[in-house]
Amino acid sequence: MLLLFIKMLPLVLMTLAGYVLNKRQVIDVAFNRQLSLVMLNVFYPCLIISSIVRSFTWASLLQNWMMPAGAVFILVTGWLVGRATLPLLRRHTEGTRRCYHFICLMNNYSFLPMLVAASLWGEMAVALVIFSGLGSELCVWTLGVKALTGQKLDRRFLRNLASVPMLALAGSIVILALRSLLAARGLLPAEGSVVQAFLGTVLDTCRLAGGATIPASALICGARIAMLHPNRILSPLMAGTCLLRLVVIPAVCVAGLLAVPMPVDVRRVLILIAVQPAAMASVTLAEAFNGDAEFSAAAILATHVLCLITIPLWLAAVLGGG
Repeated sequence: MLLLFIKMLPLVLMTLAGYVLNKRQVIDVAFNRQLSLVMLNVFYPCLIISSIVRSFTWASLLQNWMMPAGAVFILVTGWLVGRATLPLLRRHTEGTRRCYHFICLMNNYSFLPMLVAASLWGEMAVALVIFSGLGSELCVWTLGVKALTGQKLDRRFLRNLASVPMLALAGSIVILALRSLLAARGLLPAEGSVVQAFLGTVLDTCRLAGGATIPASALICGARIAMLHPNRILSPLMAGTCLLRLVVIPAVCVAGLLAVPMPVDVRRVLILIAVQPAAMASVTLAEAFNGDAEFSAAAILATHVLCLITIPLWLAAVLGGG
């Protein structure tokens, strides 16, 4: 538990910075929303392009298909559980209902699992976490947007899927395919050439801009936590949300992952992802899509505190010494 807390400390400190800045009236609601839009349209797409293009090849995409497929299973399971329990929230506002559904779908599938995986299993496990993000991103920008907006799966909804992050994801896959094709034909730019240097600079720019994604998300979340009323945390709805996000949904996911034959390293990384708390980006997306950002912030705070207990318990119970 202490090791997990230490691994979460960077996230805690960045969130604390957002909290302090809001209390000192440096960050307000308007700034939070503007920063959310900048993150969604600039920082996050750059992170997607940088992480995928730098970390994977077309061959690795095909060889390790179980990682993104497993991530899709985890997030779809959360979406279905959230959808099934949504009638219990009929007395709450539409914004709260939508954010609740989104939190059931989307957990912290990247940053926190990467920190824990690096500590427990090394660099290869981190690469698997990043690769699983392909499936997670696909779910977030399809089912996640549907949950937050309440739109039907019609032509209008499909048009709205042409978001910058979704385009960045599609573009990254196209880049990998083109790179593989050019390499097979010996047409890649030569090492040290102007073209190769230019493309490297573009990727470096994406990496630098993408590096702002997690700090920006933490600042946004911390500022929203500073605006919280205690009643939003100490409520039956929050207790139920934490129970679903940290116990019920992980239990269903873990049962499914144990039932399917797969390599040990793949299974343990997917189980680690399945037991994560609510995603920091929930607040950012709630701000961007006019949802209940305060409820999202409360859920993030509560689930991240409780996961200091639940994640070690899940890993010990399911993986044991492995």
